[in-house]
Amino acid sequence: MTEQSQPVATSHCRPLVIYGNGAMAAVYDSYFRTRGVIAFTVESRFKHSDTFADRPLIAFEQLAETFVAEKTDVIVAVGYSAMNSIRARIADEVKAIGFQLGSYLAPGFSLHTGSSVGEHCVVLEHCSMHCHTRVGRNVFISSGVNIGHHCQIGSNVWINAGVALAGGVTIGDNCFLGVNASVAHGVTLAPGTYVGANTLVSKNTEDNQVVVTPAGEVYDLDSRVFLAALEAAHAN
Repeated sequence: MTEQSQPVATSHCRPLVIYGNGAMAAVYDSYFRTRGVIAFTVESRFKHSDTFADRPLIAFEQLAETFVAEKTDVIVAVGYSAMNSIRARIADEVKAIGFQLGSYLAPGFSLHTGSSVGEHCVVLEHCSMHCHTRVGRNVFISSGVNIGHHCQIGSNVWINAGVALAGGVTIGDNCFLGVNASVAHGVTLAPGTYVGANTLVSKNTEDNQVVVTPAGEVYDLDSRVFLAALEAAHAN
């Protein structure tokens, strides 16, 4: 078993540029501060200021002119829009201009026997991944995710907080799993599957399928009156 006790990237001593100037860029910055985030970058059409989070915001078209690619890593902090295809495109463009892609595995995250995590992945805190599980490239795994044994997770996948994958699960490329979603043992999610929050998937899906659970019902009750009624019922 290989214990990862620090952020993992192409080179720990290399400075890091974050692609993005939105909420995910702010989240990534909060995790990567010790890495030495020197700047942010976005395509010029999305650049509306010269700074973000008190550091330079560089037009992506000028990134290779601003920093030495061989000495700088880039990590893409873009959400799951278009089923992760935008994030995947940007990652490919970063590599095409000579930069290497950084990764981050939260302190305490362990890679057990036969397990691996691909290029340009982010795994946040309190995640567990059991033996013989493989994760592709360009995957985001949020906090508190449990991934069982012998799972196969493709590339360009977005897994939100609290997701649970039983053993032997296969997640195809460009899938999205919402908060607290669960996938039963041995189930395969075909590429492009969207799984909503709090949804249990117990059967294989087809390409680009949507699996959602109805949202919680909203009652026309005052919460204070409802709680008082519950307390009165329990007192009897």
